[in-house]
Amino acid sequence: MVVEAGNFATPANDAEAVPRRDIMLEFYHNEQYDAVTLGEQELLNPITTWITARDNGLPIVAANLFYGERAKKPLFEPFKWYDRGGVRMAVVGLIPERAAASLPDSSGIKITSPFEQQKMMRKLNKRTDHMTVIGDFTPEEAESLVMAYPFVDLIISSNEKVFHMTNIGTTVLAACGGKGYYGDYLQMPVERQDSTGVNSFRETLDVKVPADTMYEGKIARSGIKSRK
Repeated sequence: MVVEAGNFATPANDAEAVPRRDIMLEFYHNEQYDAVTLGEQELLNPITTWITARDNGLPIVAANLFYGERAKKPLFEPFKWYDRGGVRMAVVGLIPERAAASLPDSSGIKITSPFEQQKMMRKLNKRTDHMTVIGDFTPEEAESLVMAYPFVDLIISSNEKVFHMTNIGTTVLAACGGKGYYGDYLQMPVERQDSTGVNSFRETLDVKVPADTMYEGKIARSGIKSRK
């Protein structure tokens, strides 16, 4: 599976926010991402941005984000199902309550506690072989999440305080995103008997390989100033 745990968008007050965002969304479409959720940075953009992205096929998941104070149904799909080699997998998008603190009252967005998803999470646990949660969680927030949902196999976080793979009980906490000329990956062979082995490794990116189809290449051709 290929997922994005949030914090990929440039803040809306940046002059280059729109072209950078559009290039990133195009990249997700081209690379056929399985699931994308929203972090604090995305919520600083107009919510209509992500509604349009969803309507154009971006697989956004966010179980505890509502649009309108009286809304009872999440704005986006709460989770996605996937079958990989006969193994049923679920990817759940959750947003920490902390993200709501930076939202203006006029946003119309309501974020409920991730811990209010007990019914949905327990139901998913009974129907899946492997469950992944993606979101902008600090290590402390991830620990609290595991206390509430100890059956979660993997939490992928885009929070800057999550640097590398760690274990919280039987749950793996992994970082999403990074800076530099390398990529971090996880290999998680999942068996039917619900046993999961995890290997993490780092791959140095080959600067000699053209990146014409990649995000960096698109940024270079757009005339947008490159950033580290």
